[in-house]
Amino acid sequence: MSSFPTVRPATPADHPGLVRVWRRAVEATHTFLTAADVDAIETEVRTAALPGLTVLVAQRDDGTPVGWVGTDGHRVEALFVDPSAHGGGVGSALLAAATTGMPRVELDVNEQNPGAVGFYEHLGFVRTGRSGRDGQGRPFPLLHLRRDRLPEPSDPASSTTALLLGYVDFYRDRVLARYATLPVADRTTGRLPSGWSPAELLHHLSCMERRWLEWGFVDADLPDPWADHVDGRWALPPGVGADDVVAALSAQGLRTREIAESVGPGAAGLPSGRWAGAPPATIERTLLHVVQEYARHLGHLDVVVELATGSTGE
Repeated sequence: MSSFPTVRPATPADHPGLVRVWRRAVEATHTFLTAADVDAIETEVRTAALPGLTVLVAQRDDGTPVGWVGTDGHRVEALFVDPSAHGGGVGSALLAAATTGMPRVELDVNEQNPGAVGFYEHLGFVRTGRSGRDGQGRPFPLLHLRRDRLPEPSDPASSTTALLLGYVDFYRDRVLARYATLPVADRTTGRLPSGWSPAELLHHLSCMERRWLEWGFVDADLPDPWADHVDGRWALPPGVGADDVVAALSAQGLRTREIAESVGPGAAGLPSGRWAGAPPATIERTLLHVVQEYARHLGHLDVVVELATGSTGE
């Protein structure tokens, strides 16, 4: 039995073999491409991608390459595994080796390649957007994915605000990732005696961030800050659906970062009803509260996902 492939940095001498791996992988998985498309993209791989990226190769004991990954900073720009090694953990090993220590990893994947989409989502990547064409303007839609790693106590951070934003982003992404694993019908169904649905939880989290950051630091007269509550329980506004809450939470996350980075270290909030008569909190104390909100509710969502799908959380 051969051992698991070795992962090492690629050299220019590896490039011809890596192009062949790329072609076999694409012909096996990218069935939406024509032969002419494959030929054209192969030229780009040979002349631009391989020379321009940081590339790791997975090879068997006899030196045969079975996969490679190319990165540019925190972005994974290419990951291809020979069909003969599909399902053997080579892609996961390459991705792990290429992204070790990165707090955030981003990549694009062809929407028409569901196997690759599922592979990345299984590894914790969440969808952050979509483009109708690829980077060269061809009519092959791309999904934009991102994965945040839980910050470690030893990770460098430029400020306490930056550190806390990293935790908020991580937990928000984990909530979105867990929500995406639910069957569509379960996203608006309450499984616990308290009756809330996962879609209502996401709407609550969006409104929670809006209350603490926008009401607390930007707009003392923010309209309808409690839009997630009706008669003392979470509820979706009329016309808001299971997909709408995902887009809203992602957008609110961008707004949270924008506000937190603009107010400066130690900044206190605006006097408003948000603080219920108490002195406004600092941005750091506020973000710490948002972290614990997310940590609690991610645990709640994990329970619902396990009941619905059998999949366990962390």
